[in-house]
Amino acid sequence: MAHKPLTMQTPEAALIKGLWWANLVTFGVLSAGAFIVADWRSGLSVVVGGLIALLNYCLLQRTICRALLPREKGSVLGKVLAKYYLRFIATAVVLFFLVRQGLVEPLGLLVGLSVVVVTIIAWGARQALKLRKEAF
Repeated sequence: MAHKPLTMQTPEAALIKGLWWANLVTFGVLSAGAFIVADWRSGLSVVVGGLIALLNYCLLQRTICRALLPREKGSVLGKVLAKYYLRFIATAVVLFFLVRQGLVEPLGLLVGLSVVVVTIIAWGARQALKLRKEAF
């Protein structure tokens, strides 16, 4: 059975593109806000955390898309889990190094790492409101 490639004509691909743009907007707003309200070091910490979160989101998106449209036969679950745990360990090592060396402030880093979470929560709330309006 041939799989239809994930193109921008599918609703799923449009959703992924919309979430990606929303992530970038959230990243920009949080970064700009951090530079406005806090000192440059805190702002830089938010930017670093946001970049780490966006990179992880991008890699996770690519892994899932490849797993959903496998080109080879066999179990892809093992490959997906291996990539996930390798990325998790690499992220933990990078975060440990950044905080341990004092290159970033932990609170700013945490705010930056929350970019994707904030975006997904806002998207979920927006979808719930749309469904509620459609129901009534």
